[in-house]
Amino acid sequence: MNIYLAGPFFSKEQRALIRSVENALKNNPTVEEYHSPRLDQACEYESFTPEWARETYLKDMRHIKAADCLVAILDYEHGITDPGTAYEIGIAKMLSKPVIGLLTNGDTVNIMLTESLHAFTRQISGIEHYDFNKLPPSPYQGNYI
Repeated sequence: MNIYLAGPFFSKEQRALIRSVENALKNNPTVEEYHSPRLDQACEYESFTPEWARETYLKDMRHIKAADCLVAILDYEHGITDPGTAYEIGIAKMLSKPVIGLLTNGDTVNIMLTESLHAFTRQISGIEHYDFNKLPPSPYQGNYI
């Protein structure tokens, strides 16, 4: 199974969380490969320029399209999901790709995201032990906004 890992990596805490999920995917025997944009920051253009933004966007869209499944880290700031992650969830859903959501902190998620999830977990070990070949569903459990 080819996985696209969506999640923020702007702060030290976010980078630590996404590294933990990357390790969980590495250790999961049902994951053949995964793409984490955090690990693919090479770009022909200077960061934070219009050219860089376009190249980054197109590269991420290609990887989502090539993936079999998307794992989304729903943790962000102030009890909301990162807007980029939310967008990637929507793209995956529109491409009929299953979305596995991870929320390690907090208890409220927007209904547009909860209803896009095929499976949900609150623990990184839930990603490490998830059977991506069988894709068992598990509903979101928490509060809605």
